[in-house]
Amino acid sequence: MKAEPEHEEHHGPPRPPPRIPDGQPNPFYAGHKVRLAELRDEFSSAAGRPRGELHEEVEWSGLPLMLRFYLLTQAGLDDPDGALQRRWREYPDGDRVAVRAILRAWLRALDALDALTL
Repeated sequence: MKAEPEHEEHHGPPRPPPRIPDGQPNPFYAGHKVRLAELRDEFSSAAGRPRGELHEEVEWSGLPLMLRFYLLTQAGLDDPDGALQRRWREYPDGDRVAVRAILRAWLRALDALDALTL
């Protein structure tokens, strides 16, 4: 017959967690090793990018010039030709707000188009 395992009684204050000696890996991280490596790679690649480069910058620079021209014209910029080559963060806050509003309006209008996409 197997002996029943003894249950530890919890009397008194809780025991502190076991101390892991310096130089030994923490067993908690073993299950998260792959994800931690992915995050390390992601953060190191983000740190290597030029300062201030955001998703907005990448999206703005990826837009075709003609589409940028239409956006800037609709947003009411006085000189869209001169503004075409600017980076996203070089526009004043008011201009960026206007461009975002135009984009949201375009997305709502294009969202309603189903038959033309088939």
